[in-house]
Amino acid sequence: MLEVKVLELASFYPGPFCTRILQLLGAEVIKIEPPAGDPARALSEVFAIFNAGKKFLTLDLKTERDREQFLSLVKDADVIVEGYRPGVAKKLGIDYDSVSKINPRIIYCSISAFGQKSQLSQYPAHDLNVLGLLGILEIAGKGKLSDPNLQIADFSSAVFAVIAILSALIEREKTGRGKFIDISMLKSAFFSVPIHTTSILNGLGILPVFAKNPAYEIYKTSDGFITVGIVTEEHFWNRFCKALGFDFRIPLIESFWRYEEIKGLISSKLEKMKTEDALKILRSADVPAFEVLSLRDPEKIEKVIGQRITEEIEFEGKRVKVAKSPFEV
Repeated sequence: MLEVKVLELASFYPGPFCTRILQLLGAEVIKIEPPAGDPARALSEVFAIFNAGKKFLTLDLKTERDREQFLSLVKDADVIVEGYRPGVAKKLGIDYDSVSKINPRIIYCSISAFGQKSQLSQYPAHDLNVLGLLGILEIAGKGKLSDPNLQIADFSSAVFAVIAILSALIEREKTGRGKFIDISMLKSAFFSVPIHTTSILNGLGILPVFAKNPAYEIYKTSDGFITVGIVTEEHFWNRFCKALGFDFRIPLIESFWRYEEIKGLISSKLEKMKTEDALKILRSADVPAFEVLSLRDPEKIEKVIGQRITEEIEFEGKRVKVAKSPFEV
């Protein structure tokens, strides 16, 4: 288990989720909140998934007394994670240069929308703003603008921050010194979609294998929906066509260029079948196909996969159902 002390100066998603992951790995996390509290408390139970297992301390870092109290905590801390807009920590006198004089072993991770040195660093931004700037909204919509409603920049920056912090802790074992880590939500999100960025940057556009592939689709059945997940595997495609009784021999790649036509043929078959029957046929053909389920019925998902994906935690006097940690440690 990770036996380190972490001080958190962050709100909403990236910083708190980063420290929550560290907490799940064994770290002691002290969340420093301003007098008004983390604005994410307005999200009710959602606040729990980011902050369960932490200790809470309210400090007004604009006052000398509370700043001194924070700096006293820094003396035996291992990690600081802050999510202020670049420049704010320095104004408060709690930036890396200031705290490293008190504790040279401190690992100081700043997570911001654009990083400390970007010409956009002084502007406020959330996940959607970042995804729009990067062109990811176009990727999400398969060529048309669409908000995926998945906070890719928030999530990826939190995870990459954890990786960088753990790496720095290992490095500190050898050097005895801490370091400053600058995490950008923008760069994190961009690095998180390597298939699409590489394809587009090299003139291939949005890959039809994901955007116009009738074998990589959501299909309606008579009583629900299923997903078919064939990327470029010709053997899966051949089995899929045979299982549905198609007598044509169209290569998978050619089907990309005849997307609407082939998708229509597949749809006309599947929409007449019950989900259970469609899956039985496709599973027997060893094709990647699964039912589309709803998180509103997590028990059904758990029954299908044979594993727990949720758990209940105690948080500030409430029982809150959350996603179960993926760590099997």
